[in-house]
Amino acid sequence: MKIPLNDFNDIVERLKTIFKGKIESPQWTLTGELITNPYPMLKVRGRIIRGIPIRDENFHKLTIKKHNKNILSVDASLKTLFDCGTFQVALAKISCSIWRGKSRVFDMEPILRVKMVRSKLEAMEFLFNVEIETVTKISNKLSKGDYCILDRALMAVPAYKESTRKVLDELCEKLSWRSIRLVGISKSSQLELNTGESLLGHLLHRSRYTLNDCSWYYYPIFRKRQYPRWYLGVITIVKFSGDSDHVFRVDINKRDITELEVIDEILGEIAYLQDPAIPGYPYPPRSSHEEAKIGKQELAYIRLLFLEKLEEEGLKERFIANLKSTSFREEKLWAS
Repeated sequence: MKIPLNDFNDIVERLKTIFKGKIESPQWTLTGELITNPYPMLKVRGRIIRGIPIRDENFHKLTIKKHNKNILSVDASLKTLFDCGTFQVALAKISCSIWRGKSRVFDMEPILRVKMVRSKLEAMEFLFNVEIETVTKISNKLSKGDYCILDRALMAVPAYKESTRKVLDELCEKLSWRSIRLVGISKSSQLELNTGESLLGHLLHRSRYTLNDCSWYYYPIFRKRQYPRWYLGVITIVKFSGDSDHVFRVDINKRDITELEVIDEILGEIAYLQDPAIPGYPYPPRSSHEEAKIGKQELAYIRLLFLEKLEEEGLKERFIANLKSTSFREEKLWAS
């Protein structure tokens, strides 16, 4: 086997450029300040939003704050039940529970929802809506000062319908009015610097030289007025534990942020929710994530129930014909 050393060398040279963080030509802020540090970027419909240049003073030590508040944690997963080519039948599973401090005080059987969709975007919008609907219903069990944690960024992308963005906007408004703090924690992020480097990776590396591997958060990243209207949260980057090498994008309902002390309190109280056995990530959303997973046996069972329903309605044979048109595997698996 011939090793592609030339390709390796090309990538190494590109990485050197990225990691040096070199800005090829002079750039200035609107106030005339020369930009010498890399800065975060948002790409919005073909235009670039330049964030605040990275500075060490925007790292803040995170202090864990013990509390006994209620935490509503909601997560959802999505699987394809059947792929018929021109459309798919999608299955969503939503898990939610309420914790007081580190003890679970309320849970419910995971909710299953099924919908016919015609694109990946429509499937993701379906998942988004069922998750927000669940939060809206269960949040009635929360009181002033409690938290709602979602496993997603607090934004509805422009490709979604206006009604979908409105659903999240109304939830943010409702919870803020009731003094319930809405937070979105993303397990992955595509936020980047103008150099092409990952924002989270850059901050994690840089923090090792400024904060001695303690827990921290980085803020601000963008000015509030810079966020597009479909960003309903303000972005922070958080390392919840000094014993972990993981950092996360954490969005806080922008209606709740009035001063830096509020961010200190919110992130400190979320940091308290870590499982000592697995530091670095709050336990309630981790638990919801595990419970929302759709296993192979569960997926097979729901498929069989769906086919039985089609058979009762006299539609199974026609449906199987659609499966045959797209997948030999589906034909062998479900036509018998």
